[in-house]
Amino acid sequence: MNELFNDFKGVISNPGPTIGHVMEKKRWLAIFILILLTTAVVTYISYPVTKVEGAKLMRNSEMANKLSEEQLDNLDKFTPAQRLFSALTQIPILALMMVIGAFFVYLFFKVAGAEGTFSNYFTGFVHASVLDLFWGGILKGALISLKKTMFIETGLTMFFPALDFRSIPYIVLSQFDFFSIWYLLALTLGIAHFAKISLQKTLTIMILYFLFKSLVFISFSYFSMKLMGM
Repeated sequence: MNELFNDFKGVISNPGPTIGHVMEKKRWLAIFILILLTTAVVTYISYPVTKVEGAKLMRNSEMANKLSEEQLDNLDKFTPAQRLFSALTQIPILALMMVIGAFFVYLFFKVAGAEGTFSNYFTGFVHASVLDLFWGGILKGALISLKKTMFIETGLTMFFPALDFRSIPYIVLSQFDFFSIWYLLALTLGIAHFAKISLQKTLTIMILYFLFKSLVFISFSYFSMKLMGM
């Protein structure tokens, strides 16, 4: 328990040595479970808001033409079982996304000649995600519940309130989320400490990873909304 607390605290106060140390020890399971459970709880708490907001978006999309009046009326209705199911399904989805994300971080650094195995980089990825998925997730979940909207801005998009969330500029700016940048910087420091490579080289590789990740997300988001008629 002391190790978990120290790792958790160290990611915030001293990310480079902390993440570098846990990467070497491959100590990731406790933090991984904590992040998954926290995400499930946040999803459960904010579900009534996101369900109503999602229903509004669906009614205003081309998909609404394919639904009956009864189906449209029931879009924002849910049972306790549906709410719980939605929260629990976040666990395998997020776990898979973290594995994929860590794999590409590992791939980028491996191509660049950095030392270490996938488990080392997965450990670093998980611990750095405390900043984004744990603290960022809790804050965003709280704001969703308080503001009664799922459109919570914690990045550059907050400075451009007139942008439509479906526009390319909005999707691009959404990649520059303060918690995501914090997590990437912490991971950069941790990998530099673990792999014994210069901070400049580590930062360059991480920027390339960020650009790749952003391009994939922007493309997926844009074409998904187009397919849904939004």
